[in-house]
Amino acid sequence: MSESSAGKFKRFFGGFGARDKSRDEQPTETGPDEQLPETSLDEQMPETSLDEQMPETSRDKQVSPAQPTAPQAAPSEPSPPAIEEDAIPIPLDSPLAEIWKKWGQPGLPALSSLAPAQGGLDIPSKAMKTSAIRILRELLPLAQRWLTMERVFTQARAAQEAQNRAAAQAASVKSDESSSAASGGEDPIPSPSEGETAAPGGESPASFAPDGEAPVPIPVEPPDVDEMAQVILSEDGMAAWLFLLPPSGKGKRLTVADGQALLREAHVTFGVDQRSLFSIFTKKPYFSLCPVARGTLPMEGKDGWTKEHFPRDFSRFTGNEDGGTVDYRAQTCVQVIEKGTVICDIYPPTEGVAGTRVDGVAVPPKAVNPAPVPAGSSTVLSEDGTKLLADMDGFLDFRDGKFHVKNILNITSDVDYSTGNIDFRGDVTIQGDVREQFSVKATGSISISGMVEAASVEAGGDVVISAGVSGNNQAVIRGKNVRARHLENCTVYAECLESDYILTSRIFCSDSVVAAGSRGSIIGGQVVAVNRIKANSIGSQSGRSTEITLGVQPEIREELHTNRKELASLRDKASELLKRAMYLKKRMEEQGHEDRRSAAEIQAAHGSLVQMTEREKSLLARQQELTEALSQLHRCRLEGGTVYPGVRLTIGSAIRNIETVAHNCTAVFDTEEMDIKFV
Repeated sequence: MSESSAGKFKRFFGGFGARDKSRDEQPTETGPDEQLPETSLDEQMPETSLDEQMPETSRDKQVSPAQPTAPQAAPSEPSPPAIEEDAIPIPLDSPLAEIWKKWGQPGLPALSSLAPAQGGLDIPSKAMKTSAIRILRELLPLAQRWLTMERVFTQARAAQEAQNRAAAQAASVKSDESSSAASGGEDPIPSPSEGETAAPGGESPASFAPDGEAPVPIPVEPPDVDEMAQVILSEDGMAAWLFLLPPSGKGKRLTVADGQALLREAHVTFGVDQRSLFSIFTKKPYFSLCPVARGTLPMEGKDGWTKEHFPRDFSRFTGNEDGGTVDYRAQTCVQVIEKGTVICDIYPPTEGVAGTRVDGVAVPPKAVNPAPVPAGSSTVLSEDGTKLLADMDGFLDFRDGKFHVKNILNITSDVDYSTGNIDFRGDVTIQGDVREQFSVKATGSISISGMVEAASVEAGGDVVISAGVSGNNQAVIRGKNVRARHLENCTVYAECLESDYILTSRIFCSDSVVAAGSRGSIIGGQVVAVNRIKANSIGSQSGRSTEITLGVQPEIREELHTNRKELASLRDKASELLKRAMYLKKRMEEQGHEDRRSAAEIQAAHGSLVQMTEREKSLLARQQELTEALSQLHRCRLEGGTVYPGVRLTIGSAIRNIETVAHNCTAVFDTEEMDIKFV
């Protein structure tokens, strides 16, 4: 016996539903390690068909397994279902295909789901497709068991009919001999031996008693094959089907209770559809996979995620001017960011919900992961961990999968159309020039290796210009401390200024101006400093007009003038309000009763007077500061190696026009004489 045949034989008696009534006991499943007989099933059982073994007189009376008109195929039962497109094809050499043919199913053998026809549980055909091999493998023992019982039935009937024919022939011979003896024949008629039978007329087997009584018919009682069923689970355990094979002869029909017992044996305890179960055992849809239970799939969670407020790949922004024209200088090459700005929002993961298989086993959802936070240098998480913040002012750079905040912006080229204007919160280093009509702004310091043309440079810290400024009377430089190789035709606002030479420029410093170096010259233009101006030479031999101002900036004088003017106007308004309030009060006293309108006007005037009083105090305090600044003239000094004619020197209110060349001079303000004095 081949190994495949042995495996089939071993599975014939391994399931639920097949019972041999002649033995009235349930077959037991052969263990995997038990030895099987060496002879095959085909050698043990004849292959003669039922029609060949049955006499013609009894064929029409017996049940043929291949005919659906047998007693079990009552009119109330539905016809076999048609093959669907998504059905599982059954191999033609499979036992299931043999049963299909015997039962008279139309078309090629295939397994399909009857969920829509049952009107109950709907299991996706994908679950059936992915479990096709499992389904066919589990149905093989059931089909083999059905065929085994059917062949046993056929063999038993053939043997019984052969015995009946022999008994009928013997009975016919006995009857003929008895008739001959009664008529005086020569041959004696022997008495029938015990156990011999006869079938008069060949219609049914007969038995004769020893005393010659009439023969007794022997009934033919072949064993029946019960209706069989199998519970099949999908590969993932999320679906369960019931598969029915029809009964043979007068085999037992399964009931809903039998189906429930099958489900319990298969450990199907969850998601059972009782309506589908009842429909299966009522309509008997043989050769079909009938959905009976369905599990619940786990609801997958969601990984944590981030919502970024800045692009990773920064595209330079181009500003639009009025009239629809594009200002390419207004574009910026970096993403400027302030401390505390939210770089991205961080959302926590959402946990999933576990599912349940049909056997009651929980199916956990996939594990969820926290959001990958792109936190780089100079970034910090918020206290609740839901935001990524900038930890300092600077520009935002995305690199190596993370956001970094840097406070030093390094421009390796010129500031021109390739970079656009620079506006940065931090320090800026420019290795090239700042071209005409462009601007550089920074909250920190600015260092420029090249030259500044007719451009704007503004820093909250120091400004260092290595190659100097050629401003064409348009460049403006602002910073705390400004150092430049030279300054030509530009305007500078600073606290302190250092340069090799200053040519026809406007300089305003709140502390000092120093023109040192190989040239150390101030020629032309206007230079204003509060405390000190120092240069090797001031003016030129040609007598170019050069204005030098010490003591106080014009802005302070203008502010003091505005302060005094506002204070006078405020006092005039307060006086008018006070007079109006006193007049209204006196009029109400003369009338002897209160006038609501006048009382409201007096109240409003009183509130305005209070505000004016506070403003007056503020103006007086500022005026005192400005006056003290004007009184610091004794600290002013002009230090010049050579001062040429054409220089106009102003210290405080004193003015001196230089008419002759002065060497190694120092000019100060004489507070007693209120005039400029050279020492």
